Amino acid sequence: MAPYEPPPTASFHSARLLYRAPEDNEEDRAFLQHAILNDSTIQAVSTSRLRRPLPQRSAEEFIKALQSSLLGVIICLPPPQTTPKPIPIGHLGFFNTWGANVEHNRNTMLGISLAEPYRGKGYGAEAINWGLDWAFLHAGLHRVSLNAFAYNERAVRLYRRLGFVEEGREREALLHMRRWHDVINFSMLEGEWARLRGWME
Repeated sequence: MAPYEPPPTASFHSARLLYRAPEDNEEDRAFLQHAILNDSTIQAVSTSRLRRPLPQRSAEEFIKALQSSLLGVIICLPPPQTTPKPIPIGHLGFFNTWGANVEHNRNTMLGISLAEPYRGKGYGAEAINWGLDWAFLHAGLHRVSLNAFAYNERAVRLYRRLGFVEEGREREALLHMRRWHDVINFSMLEGEWARLRGWME
């Protein structure tokens, strides 16, 4: 078998996407505030909080959370000819949900959201694969987890297709549209990732 060739994750790009640090500036605050945090679909599929309009400070707090995470990036399309700036389309982050002094466990949770015009085009899968390669190649992680709400069938199918393993369910943990739904817990271990990439240790 040919030796595994790592993808160019150190260059912070994948086939169609660029990844940059979030900045606490007007541009990033406006994008996250309007295209992500106050998108009712994203609120319905990515948070158990009550859906409602969020104030500007929510974007500021979210930028701080991205900046303090293990990895927090704005997902972008390359700049078109009309402007030198990449076009933000979403965010991706690896977050510690266990509290302080747990880094030795090499375990993190992945979060991702895409703005409405860019869903259903394969960008989410591309960004997640880039993030997994970064996590296991560069950050020394052993386990990456994520959750999906059972009614978000598109996300559930995507995570399974990418190789995430269902670990269990929080039964009827969410009230959505007057019905109770499960939260599905997924994870990927570094050995599983290596096998998916054809890199057998």
